[in-house]
Amino acid sequence: MTTRGLQEWVCLLPQDVPFATAQRLLGWLTRELEVISTTQVRRWVQHHGQLIRQAEQAEVQALLKHERLSDWQAHLAPLQAPRRPTAWDQTLNEAVEQALAQLEPVAPAGVSASDWERVLQARREETEIERLRRLGPQLQPGEIVASTDDVGVRRPEKRRWLELRTACVRTATGYRYLSGSAQAVLQQLYLLLLLCGGVYSKLTLLGDGARWIATFFKTQIARWPGSELILDRYPLGKKCYELTSLIARGRVAKKAVLDQLLYHLWRGQLDEALVLLEAYRPQAKDADSLETLIKYLSDRRAYLPNYKARRARRQYIGSAHAEKANDLLVARRQKHQGMHWRETSSAGLAALRTLLLNGGWDLYWKEQQVLPLAVLKAT
Repeated sequence: MTTRGLQEWVCLLPQDVPFATAQRLLGWLTRELEVISTTQVRRWVQHHGQLIRQAEQAEVQALLKHERLSDWQAHLAPLQAPRRPTAWDQTLNEAVEQALAQLEPVAPAGVSASDWERVLQARREETEIERLRRLGPQLQPGEIVASTDDVGVRRPEKRRWLELRTACVRTATGYRYLSGSAQAVLQQLYLLLLLCGGVYSKLTLLGDGARWIATFFKTQIARWPGSELILDRYPLGKKCYELTSLIARGRVAKKAVLDQLLYHLWRGQLDEALVLLEAYRPQAKDADSLETLIKYLSDRRAYLPNYKARRARRQYIGSAHAEKANDLLVARRQKHQGMHWRETSSAGLAALRTLLLNGGWDLYWKEQQVLPLAVLKAT
């Protein structure tokens, strides 16, 4: 008999340590080294992962059949306000700014002279470059940014991989991570965007250029007036780098063509980039690779924006949220050297980790309920 309390420990520890290590720690925790076997640890992870996935799919099917989805809203984890650089509240930061404008700053009441001098010194050392690093994109009310990606983990069979899919949705007030099989994640993502008000909001979907992302956008999202699909700048640059290595003859020639190509793509000048590649055809080392790059860019014309202009407007140009989701949900635990996974164990860990990151851990273990994707709107 394994109590529910012990099952919670069994499902929590393997998210960060190997199953064998979790088994040993549980033995120390209970003062009974043989309290549970490594195999049983793995089985409980698989079991609870399957329960979570089954509950998620049941909710998705119920929502898809619902006639009045307008009565529901997405259940998001609330965003925490970021700490200020000095970890002081707003009033003290204003006092710091006023003090810096004086010739001989005096510490406010209740603040020691040593602490005051440390704060002032930190402010004096701030440079404009450090300030600019915090000028990234900020979501406004009525805006949604979503990203999705695949992540592969090694199977026990040689040269075989298990594909998991992840996604992240963010609004100005909350976020939600998704993980699971390809079809399940896309169904949840569509419903989540719909419940967040994607039909009436400014929605940005970020992806790495994979065809399945473009297909999902075209068939499910593109008809929404404020929606857009943006090709992540990083995989775009990586693809250009890899193919120009095959096209150009030597490092100098590669650098010359790559610099010009990225210059045009950064400014959204796709036609100029294609003209450049066509002009390079007579001296290309590999004509097939050149054709592949031209087709890659042409097929994604609609998703190649003016990155420079978007960055100046503090809009998203990369799917870092998807990469972060991959890291948090799967890669950090499952993609170490020498690791290989069965589908049930990998999926179970991903399900439990997703539950934890979405803030649904206590609900599951205390109330035996899986965190819902949607809740009824308050009346």
